Amino acid sequence: MENNSIICQILNYNDVFHVKKIVNKIKDYHIFEYILIVDNNSSDGSFKKLMEMYKENPKIRVISSPKNGGYGYGNNFGINYAVNELKAKKAIVCNPDVEFEEQTVIKLVNIMTKTNAALTSAVEVNKVPSINKAWKIPTPFAWILDETKLRKLSFNKFHYSDEHFRTEYSEVDCVSGAMFLLDLEKFLDVGGYDENMFLYGEETVLGYKFKQKEYKTYLLNYESYNHLHSASIDKSIPDKVKKLKILDQSKLYFYKTYLKENPIKYGLEKMCFKYIEQSRNLIGKIKR
Repeated sequence: MENNSIICQILNYNDVFHVKKIVNKIKDYHIFEYILIVDNNSSDGSFKKLMEMYKENPKIRVISSPKNGGYGYGNNFGINYAVNELKAKKAIVCNPDVEFEEQTVIKLVNIMTKTNAALTSAVEVNKVPSINKAWKIPTPFAWILDETKLRKLSFNKFHYSDEHFRTEYSEVDCVSGAMFLLDLEKFLDVGGYDENMFLYGEETVLGYKFKQKEYKTYLLNYESYNHLHSASIDKSIPDKVKKLKILDQSKLYFYKTYLKENPIKYGLEKMCFKYIEQSRNLIGKIKR
């Protein structure tokens, strides 16, 4: 295993606290040649703070994107730097608010090497293992229902059964974007993240793009990482209703751009999300 071609990329936006915490945890992991911190044009002076913090450590690189173009843009910016400047072949791509062990990374690399996968990941844990550990490419109808009180009906449509995760590792379509290992050549071959999506839904689009190219994604069922949900995202977008609206927009973009929905179906789907949005706003007003 060529350890010197593997890096860890951390995307930051206004969250020096969690960046410092994860770097302190992983800075001595031998598996990583570099730790690359990508500041996504933070508004709180994060870039200067991080540059000063790690200027004496040659293993840690801190770069800044020219704009805050969202999750996909920031990670694409970093991965291009990692490939061109650091000659990286593989990368753990993660949020600042995660925690993982070196042994987990080693196992992710081993499975990727064994299967020639594009992506390998472990089970996301937030106090307890996530029920949303991996999912299939959803149909528009299932993804719309997922935003309503009928979400239990949609869950089984695009999620795997418990039996699917009984083996050491399982082939899946999509996994959480909080932490995973990427084969960077395959990632760039599918065009990386779609930068037209600012936040949310990127994992599903990436899974779709890998599947179209017949690249494999695997989840290691007995390895995990901790994720403090939304700790980083809340720094950027604290309003929950606004987050859900962005998610809706991402889903509609996926329907139109990737699933090539015809204008009539797309119009109906757009009306459904408009109704859901109005319902959320009404509930919010009642609560206030």
